Amino acid sequence: MSDPSPAPEPRRSLRERGGGHRHLLTGSSVLVLGAAAQGVGGMVFSLLVAQLDPKHTFGDATALYTSSLFVVYLAGLGLPVALARYASDHSPDSHTVFTWGVLATAAASVVASAAYLAVVHPPAARVLWDWNPVGGFVVFALVVVGSAWSLIVDVRAMTMRRWGLVLARIVAVSVAKIALVHLGQSSDHRSLLLFVYLGGPVALSGIIGVAAIGRITGGRHRLGPRPHNVAAAVRYSGVNYLSTLAYQAPYFALPVIVLLNVPSATNSSFYVAWGIVSIAFYVPSAIGQALLAEGGKDGARVGSQMRLALILAVGLMAAGSVVTFLGREVVVMAYGEAYRDAAEILPAMMAAGVPWALTSLLLSEARILHRNVSTVAITVTLTVAIVGPALVLVPRDGIEGARTAWLVGNVVAAAVAVTLAAVTRRRTDGSADRLHQHLASTGR
Repeated sequence: MSDPSPAPEPRRSLRERGGGHRHLLTGSSVLVLGAAAQGVGGMVFSLLVAQLDPKHTFGDATALYTSSLFVVYLAGLGLPVALARYASDHSPDSHTVFTWGVLATAAASVVASAAYLAVVHPPAARVLWDWNPVGGFVVFALVVVGSAWSLIVDVRAMTMRRWGLVLARIVAVSVAKIALVHLGQSSDHRSLLLFVYLGGPVALSGIIGVAAIGRITGGRHRLGPRPHNVAAAVRYSGVNYLSTLAYQAPYFALPVIVLLNVPSATNSSFYVAWGIVSIAFYVPSAIGQALLAEGGKDGARVGSQMRLALILAVGLMAAGSVVTFLGREVVVMAYGEAYRDAAEILPAMMAAGVPWALTSLLLSEARILHRNVSTVAITVTLTVAIVGPALVLVPRDGIEGARTAWLVGNVVAAAVAVTLAAVTRRRTDGSADRLHQHLASTGR
């Protein structure tokens, strides 16, 4: 049985498609601006720290911050995707689903924080324990909880089409990080402070967002009555949690593999390059999130929305790759000769952005149309193709191995995603043709 898909749509001009999908364009544009603001804020923060602090101090802080992002990824439970579909309006059911999502995210974040620090036990964790064993864990867990909440608050605001609030939160976080960086330069726990400056503002924005979300949605947090669609929401969350784990595993696991296998000073160079790459790669993900929020609504024209999203994402990532290749020496000029290794791995890692855009948006389309087989196949391929080689190459070649695994793995994943999409569309079109022939032969 083929996956259900909307009937083919008539070809329209780009202008007509844009006019017909104003909300998708608006959401994508705002999120791209947010990615730019986040990127600029992160780069300015890194530039200032590179001038103020030794590489190993910055390396410890970034390793700890990378660890917190990895735990946020583990604690997601598929809720950002599920809430985009099942908490997308002002109804009491949406308020209830969102409230339970907040509670589940908090519990999962604390458990995942404890498990990560106990099992993985990264060397940078000494930054927490040297300050205070209990207080260090509390700080780490609060950063994780607040950061995880910021993700679902953004999704709730997106479904309400309050894109300006999403952008305002991102800009405020970026400004706060830069404003804090000069504080405590002489502290004996400078690495811990830098970690708090990196993760604290986004965590605080998530906590404030959860407290104030009712002003956006016109409702309040509520634990009941039980929503009529709760079973479907839980199932959808579970399926997409597994697919999201696989889809995002390379994005969050690769920096952890690096920080566990290279010295702190080398990790700081990787973080500089990765900070640029991760922000750029957020652009297709943001456009995909906007596509998911709009494409999941009743009456959505998924086909034309998908074409428009592909034009935006692939075009932007291609332009970014060219700019990075031509301007890679700017990294050395800005950060200093000690960060030349960051400039050397950056162009190839950015070049992976074009296949990433294809994979990300084709995955969003598969999720909207409930093509579960394609969803699982794409995400598993992405994980295996990047994380597998990284586990071998990074211990042997350091951050150059991470660069190779990232580029080759993204190309392989995109090839699989494009192939699956083409095969699925052919099957769907064939089924539609057979149905039309059957109706014509029966005179219906």
